[in-house]
Amino acid sequence: MQFVIRAFLVFAAAVFLLPEHGVASVVFQPGKKAKYVAPGEEEISGNAAELFKIGETAEKEGNLKRAIRAYKTLVKRHPRDKLAPTALYHAGQLQEQLHMYTPAADSFRELVERYPSSPNFEQAIEGQFRVGEAYLNGKKLKVLGIAVASALDRAVAIFANVVRTAPYGKYTARAQFDIGLAREKQGANDAAIQAYQAVVDKFPNEPIAVDAQYQIGYIWFTAAQRGTKDAAAAASAKTAFQDFLFHYPKSEKAAQARAKILSRCRHLLQRGHSSAARLRGKQRGEETD
Repeated sequence: MQFVIRAFLVFAAAVFLLPEHGVASVVFQPGKKAKYVAPGEEEISGNAAELFKIGETAEKEGNLKRAIRAYKTLVKRHPRDKLAPTALYHAGQLQEQLHMYTPAADSFRELVERYPSSPNFEQAIEGQFRVGEAYLNGKKLKVLGIAVASALDRAVAIFANVVRTAPYGKYTARAQFDIGLAREKQGANDAAIQAYQAVVDKFPNEPIAVDAQYQIGYIWFTAAQRGTKDAAAAASAKTAFQDFLFHYPKSEKAAQARAKILSRCRHLLQRGHSSAARLRGKQRGEETD
């Protein structure tokens, strides 16, 4: 009898201390202590319509974690129900709203992969793109609430999913370009050039192709200035900028490419040839000695 009274008091105290909008539970199991379950973590049951209603109600009440749990439970238990795609999209939206960026991207990706005929398909692609750009622009990837190293690899994976699942979509060319930006930020220049070249080859009529071609030349130009591969890098930079000027002569960057960078490329090429000539002369002198 005393155990029942104590258990009731624990339950009453928990209910009293909870905020009005939070719905928490105290779970009783035979032979075990009462267990407090935080809002949004309690077990939710029901058919698809009931779970969707629970999610909607929780969302209106501001209990977003409970809403997410209801929507995700619906998708897990009733994946073929007509409400599943909408529930999954709502879950992704709420996860993004709570800054749960990786789970949000996963929800959006799952929607476009499992439910490609969903009316929210394009919005889910856009949602993935937003999360990818958040990571690209400096948002830290967190594990158990702790910020870990740069999330650029995560951004690349998200953008790659956009390219794969919507190869002719509104955000595809930009996602491919952003893969190049992420790799360039990482210092992975070969991978960056490859990504930018894919933009030029696959989306030549997209406005972002202009920037992709320019970035190819700029990466080679920077490498030549730093002495990396020297003359070869300068030659590649010159070729890339010549292609840029040929295909996009009216670009706002055309004057800069023509007046400054190409002249500098010629200087770097001459320097490289002079260095190579000195090296050959030195080698011949050593052979004569």
